[in-house]
Amino acid sequence: MGKCQDRISRFILPLLSAALLLSGLLATTGLAQPKPLTEYDLPGLENTVSLTSLDPWDVVQLIEFLAHRGGLNNMVIGPGVAGLTTKLKFENVSVGEALEVVLSVNNLAYEIRGGIVTIMTDAEYQAKHGSSFYDNKEVKVVHLKYADPARLATMLEPIKSSIGTVVADPVTGTLILIDTSGKIAEMEAIIAGADLVTVSRVLPTQTKTFELQYANVEDLQPEITAILNPEIGDLRVDKRTKTFIVTALPHEMEQVEHLIGVFDRRPRQVFIEAKIVQVSLGDDYRMGVNWDHLFQGMDPRFALGTASTPGSLSGVAEAVNPSATLTYKTILGNGDLNVVLEALKQVGETKILSNPHVAVLDGEEATIKVVTDQPYAEAQLESGTTNVVGETVVFLEVGVTLSVTPRISADGMISTTIRPEVSSVVGNYQAFRTVPIVRRSYAETSVLVKDRETVIIAGMIENSKQNTQSRVPFLGRIPLLGVLFRTTADQVASQELIAFLTPRIVSGEEPHPLSERQARKLKPMRR
Repeated sequence: MGKCQDRISRFILPLLSAALLLSGLLATTGLAQPKPLTEYDLPGLENTVSLTSLDPWDVVQLIEFLAHRGGLNNMVIGPGVAGLTTKLKFENVSVGEALEVVLSVNNLAYEIRGGIVTIMTDAEYQAKHGSSFYDNKEVKVVHLKYADPARLATMLEPIKSSIGTVVADPVTGTLILIDTSGKIAEMEAIIAGADLVTVSRVLPTQTKTFELQYANVEDLQPEITAILNPEIGDLRVDKRTKTFIVTALPHEMEQVEHLIGVFDRRPRQVFIEAKIVQVSLGDDYRMGVNWDHLFQGMDPRFALGTASTPGSLSGVAEAVNPSATLTYKTILGNGDLNVVLEALKQVGETKILSNPHVAVLDGEEATIKVVTDQPYAEAQLESGTTNVVGETVVFLEVGVTLSVTPRISADGMISTTIRPEVSSVVGNYQAFRTVPIVRRSYAETSVLVKDRETVIIAGMIENSKQNTQSRVPFLGRIPLLGVLFRTTADQVASQELIAFLTPRIVSGEEPHPLSERQARKLKPMRR
């Protein structure tokens, strides 16, 4: 029963209020309470007429007679107008007053537009305008500040007329008065005396406490505030305990509970295993690793399902071959990464620079660094001059850095933004102070992979030139003549930086064991 009453208050009463407000609007525009005929500026209505009849008249003929005496040439009589009048006796009465009495006695209505008088039955008038022509009730909506609407409605019950109605809505604190203008004025006076600040209205509000588990108070506070009624609702926040105390109307409380349930959910995590490998390319692989050829040359028992997508090189240093193209491949979930690392040894000397693994929340950035702080002195200059007044030791990070930002989609795919970087000191620049020269190789790309797939990012190639000298022992050191026993040559070395990343979606409750991708010793194949 309580739920039914609540639904009536929430839905039916607002609709009734709107309908009654519309009824009041019609009353103010002159449709529900038209002006008397004598108030219209129609020539001839002020003419007087005297008429005495002991026999009934046809109402249509009587209307036409009065219209003729008043000079009303623009008149339309509806098809429903019919009947007989009773005995009549007019003595020096204006045509307007006589015509209005005849219409009211016969329950007829009228409209005047553009100087044309249209006469119809009251039933036709109600069908057209939604209210009776002779309905003299008005509608007044009163918004209470303090008093209880139900209590005031009980007080007004003996005051209203027999045709009046008082509707109370305790949810919005509203009274709807439907009665004659005189009775409404009386009831408004009583309401003004009862709606005092000392009277407290008991609102049908609820108060609940919500303790957040994962969401931030700062993120949800404006969302909850937007739901609450500013005059009735209340929100108290304790940031220390991440607690909300909400006071709201029942339907608003439902919205708050739904909002907190949607936003305060356990965030998903991604566990990332990474390997950053540097391969010294042999003479046959100066242009980089040919992955298609590499996969084809593997033992067929460890054939890997792969996909390849071209990318673009982003912000590489001068040491990187400008013709190199950043590409990435993916190894399907059951692929053995150690097999790929073993195959890379055929290309050249392989060195694992870093083998980190880290768990990160969905949408957050994880940064892994294996670096050395390289110190150097930086001169301090006097303000506005070039005079050196001191030195400051500055540390420069040199090594391997990997930044990863995973985002989990609704279908279980992982969109990952990856930025691997490798830097090293290759020399020093001598100016006022010795400044290290740092070589950096890095790339940045975004890939979309399935859970437990391995992403291979390759294409970052560094070319370096080194001058080498060979000589015959003892003879090569003889001054002047030693030139005949020495040879010099430029040796070009190429290295490719390759990053392997394997993201896995985890709940956060279980530990994060590394992938079971151990190197397996291959047995000879049977013939």
